Amino acid sequence: MPDLSHVDDYPEIPVSLRSSRGVLRTGDWRNMRPVLAERVSACTHECPASVPIPRYFHHLAAGRLEEAFATFTLRNPFPRITGRVCPRTCEAGCNRVDREGPVSIRDLERYLGEATAGLPHLPSAEATGSKVAVVGSGPAGLSAAYYLRRSGHEVVVFESQPEAGGMLRYGIPEYRLPSAVVDDEIARLQAMGIRFRTGVALGGDLDLGNLEDEYDAVFVATGAWLGRSMGVEGESLMESGLDFLVASHDAGVRPPGRRCAVVGGGNTALDVARTLRRLGAEATVLYRRTPDEMPAIGEEYRAAVEEGVAFEFLTLPRALRKDGADLVVTLETMRLGDPDDSGRRRPEPTGDDREARFDAVYSAIGETASLEPFPDALKGGDGWLAVGPSGETKADRVFVGGDLATGPATVVEAIAWGRRTAEAVNERIGGGYEVPDWVAEQGDGVVGPTDINPATFPDTDPHHAPHLDAAARLAAGMGEEAGTMTDAEALAEIERCYSCGYCNECGTCFVFCPDVAIRWEDGPVFDYTFCKGCDICTTECPGHVILTVKEEEVARG
Repeated sequence: MPDLSHVDDYPEIPVSLRSSRGVLRTGDWRNMRPVLAERVSACTHECPASVPIPRYFHHLAAGRLEEAFATFTLRNPFPRITGRVCPRTCEAGCNRVDREGPVSIRDLERYLGEATAGLPHLPSAEATGSKVAVVGSGPAGLSAAYYLRRSGHEVVVFESQPEAGGMLRYGIPEYRLPSAVVDDEIARLQAMGIRFRTGVALGGDLDLGNLEDEYDAVFVATGAWLGRSMGVEGESLMESGLDFLVASHDAGVRPPGRRCAVVGGGNTALDVARTLRRLGAEATVLYRRTPDEMPAIGEEYRAAVEEGVAFEFLTLPRALRKDGADLVVTLETMRLGDPDDSGRRRPEPTGDDREARFDAVYSAIGETASLEPFPDALKGGDGWLAVGPSGETKADRVFVGGDLATGPATVVEAIAWGRRTAEAVNERIGGGYEVPDWVAEQGDGVVGPTDINPATFPDTDPHHAPHLDAAARLAAGMGEEAGTMTDAEALAEIERCYSCGYCNECGTCFVFCPDVAIRWEDGPVFDYTFCKGCDICTTECPGHVILTVKEEEVARG
């Protein structure tokens, strides 16, 4: 039975008792009927990996950790990782966003990851006898390896760096994603039977043609590691921001001086600036647009400001030169013009120049991929790889994905790409993993803010994971800046979720039905013999899981 401890707050309602149920088949009056129809929540719709968020929340609240982990990993194998670095696009879509604030979904994702850190991944399907090579062990490569192994294939992951993890290990600072977490996730993949070979690079130790001959499919996800050129005089005097982030994982690294500038406005630029602050340097971000156009995650920008990172907006370096130990940078003031292809207003020159002096300048204006290992036959007319929506290429056995296909993107977007590619490989060579029936049965409609009924939910402020303040973050150096919710905090936050599109067994329909035409069997079951189709259950359902349909539509099937 559902928990009905909250029903004292409900108004008195008329109920038909024995007289109607014993004598009248009141369902004969009905021309509409209620049906359970699981739909897509707004948060799931906004998640690049399409994680069924209300469903795994329900398992968590009931203490069913294995079920919660199994539900989550249908779409994303790494809640410990994305629970730390995901940009919270799900929260932006939360139907509670305009009340006290969205449900703290990313913090709950991290809670799930930590609570299930000791669980093994689900067993693989029956062995297919097929072998798949994954080149690159960043988020796309690791995701593809996981789903390919679950599908029953033998999987070998190749990585050019000394340790596996790709951008997860080398491109994200320790204070955001500790290497120990990456180590644990790779160990779980190894326990599934996935093999890793490190220190081998495509185009050097590995030849794409040889891999095609040896494996039934090859997925290349080598990322975007090459810095873009600014094309300014003296550019060779700049340091690579991404190279600095890689080096920052060495405990002995230090910036070359106290006064440092970072050119760019994306996540890499802010990671560099915040890392410089932790290493004791001053950091000034030079960005040619304004804060409104910055592609960096908003919370990263706010954290950088709190930590004392300076920002000079509408500023573009035009030239660099050495003057003794100083780097002298010529900076031009920009103004914003009309929007460009990205939808952001285009920076335009003003001719107003000035000079600034720094000890070091880091370029972080974006990264691109190296295409040297790929034959021209895999490229399109623009010289870039010709890639289908799931990583397909012109070669039957070769798939590509992640940042190599899209350019720099978020970790969760790369994870989603890896899963899609694994599914495309299965379509090509066979294999697959068990998917519950509810995945296919889930409706396409997205539950929006006007669909839900928030009356039965408490008006409470969000609960958040513990987070160090700016002074403590800087004092901790490269130590992790955020923690994990307690059990009580997690349960309280889950209670704030409207469970949009998913029946969380709240019992509201059971309580409000005036004809006692709903019985409970691990959820509501409609007794159409006595249901008159009054629509009360549909109106009162908090998450809009019960829909009312015309009987004639049911008859048509």
